[in-house]
Amino acid sequence: MMKNEILDNFSGKYCNVNDIMAYVTGLNGDTSRKTVLWNINNLIQKGQVARFGRGVYGFTSKPTFIPYVSEEAKQTCMRIKQKFRYLELTVTDSSILGQFMVLQPFSSVIVIEVRKSAVNAVVSFLRNEGIDAYIKKDYKLIEKYILTPQPYIIRSELITNPNLKSENNVRYSSLEKILVDIVCDDIVYSQYQDAELLNIYKNITNKYIINYSQMLKYAASRKRKSSVLALLDETTEFNKLRSLL
Repeated sequence: MMKNEILDNFSGKYCNVNDIMAYVTGLNGDTSRKTVLWNINNLIQKGQVARFGRGVYGFTSKPTFIPYVSEEAKQTCMRIKQKFRYLELTVTDSSILGQFMVLQPFSSVIVIEVRKSAVNAVVSFLRNEGIDAYIKKDYKLIEKYILTPQPYIIRSELITNPNLKSENNVRYSSLEKILVDIVCDDIVYSQYQDAELLNIYKNITNKYIINYSQMLKYAASRKRKSSVLALLDETTEFNKLRSLL
């Protein structure tokens, strides 16, 4: 079967769709690209192949990251949804990053993105509910007044976001988004900078499947592609497949 032939030949390797097409055509003559892509997607669904970029695949057993948000943050999002029924939220819980660091941070943040016109209303609502919430653009000014080890930072939503998982109109940040955001919003994510930033990049890319095409597209939209690339260049996996992207 074509799937077995592909697995046998590319086991443990990274390749692009043209490499796979050339191999399959060499074995079976004239094979349609649609047929090859169908077989690749089937292997992806079975967890035997991973997509690392546009038309770039790795024959690896690495897991896919399951978005994480604490139960408390989920409940807070649900309270916002009950108050603002038609409001869409994107939430990031930075505490997930601690496991990829050498020194553990003393605090973390919950960042919630909403449409620009709703930012002030959401912050007011959360404060009235007794939740420590701040507007992102004011964060540098009020950082010393924060009352809890995990404050809520409310910001206007970003137009481009990669690989978001959604549940009840609450979207949970992917690793691709988180890795870019901690570079772009270094004031909010100050506890994850310097040497620990590189540790995070190395350890996450070593453990999980990353879609580098989507990640770099998002970094470009936030005008920090060169900074993100500089960090990725220090990681093992990205260097193995960069020429394929």
